[in-house]
Amino acid sequence: MYLKLFLIFLLLPALEAFAQDYKNLTLQNCIEIAKKNSLTLASAKLSEKTATSSLAQAKYARLPNLDGSVSQGVAGSPLVEDSKNRYALSMGISSSMPIFTAGRIGHSVSRAEHLKKIAELNSEAVARNLSEQVIRDYMQVWSLMEAEKSAKASLELSKKLLAKDSILFSSGSFTASDLALAFAQVASDSLSLLQAQSSLIQYYTSLRQLLEIPQNTEFSLLPPDSAKAETTANYSALLALAQQNSIDKKTDSLSVLAAGEAIGVANAARYPNMSLRGSLNTGLQWETKDPRYQTQLKNGLGYSASLSLNIPIIDWGAATDGVLQAQVAKEKAQIAAINTQKQLENTIEQLALQVETYRLQWEVSTIQMEAQKLALDKSVQQHELGMLDISSLVQQQTIFNNSQIRHNQAKYNYLLGKSLLDLQTGNF
Repeated sequence: MYLKLFLIFLLLPALEAFAQDYKNLTLQNCIEIAKKNSLTLASAKLSEKTATSSLAQAKYARLPNLDGSVSQGVAGSPLVEDSKNRYALSMGISSSMPIFTAGRIGHSVSRAEHLKKIAELNSEAVARNLSEQVIRDYMQVWSLMEAEKSAKASLELSKKLLAKDSILFSSGSFTASDLALAFAQVASDSLSLLQAQSSLIQYYTSLRQLLEIPQNTEFSLLPPDSAKAETTANYSALLALAQQNSIDKKTDSLSVLAAGEAIGVANAARYPNMSLRGSLNTGLQWETKDPRYQTQLKNGLGYSASLSLNIPIIDWGAATDGVLQAQVAKEKAQIAAINTQKQLENTIEQLALQVETYRLQWEVSTIQMEAQKLALDKSVQQHELGMLDISSLVQQQTIFNNSQIRHNQAKYNYLLGKSLLDLQTGNF
């Protein structure tokens, strides 16, 4: 009984993983799965642990240390007649504590705190980049799904018309050239369908791999939110939100602060530092005829305490060079921060313009596609009644297909741009 319960307990994680459902995933589901399974994000999280450990070590530098030592040796002289080896054992403990470091420890702690926050932000940046990749692939998959659907509808119509035109050709009401055009349209639509299906498989596979979902696992997606497009907010408002939500800007700000603390650390090398030291030691020597180990340990016990002051006099410019290196690093961090701000401004401006452009294109292309669909339906009816030749019908079908392509591109370009803009401004 207990054995069965124990085995079930061990198998639960495996059964849970096996039964995990990857069907009807929303975009948010995909992002969450990608973050959960990403090895790149897991690696970035490990850097947070090292940064946390470095911060702890920087703080511990204020505390006294404690060292222990044990040594055993042998001494003698091959030049002295009848020299005997003398064996000795020595033991001791020592400790030291910084009293004055010219701010080196304080600056080191502050710098370590900034670096720890930077490590956490780097993990967030990896997660955001991963989210962006998922959004792009997800939208591309659904764009190709609609392209496949449109291609299937076009092929179905072409085959239907070909079947009717073949009957008309057999009855002598249709010429061979007209029938050839009908065959060519079927072949063209079949090729378009194959191309759409091939692209769909590629991006579907890319998204599945990005989510680290096993190959033979059932995997399906829910459509994106394709509600009526909304007018894009003004650039100033979007930029203000993006600045508040920018990981790169936060990282650059912390990098400048960390570089400033590094200058303080380097500058401390120019000043004296003071430390308190203490030690306690004893030892013994033993020979076969006169051990007296306890007496030796007692008589050999000694201690020392000292307050030392280390004053740099000549370091051949090492301290100056260290300060210069730190100052240059800070200036580079400041330049990087300015560059990040400019890139953010350009990115938000371009995204805002693109989203608004695609919104307008989506609205216009929807009207155009509906109009071309009505025109195509009318052309099909006229062709069936013998009032329109196959060449004119194929031309109208091509116009409708192109309007579908433009509508599909505008719709998913808008949804992609809107999602990326929301990701930048913290509204996703």
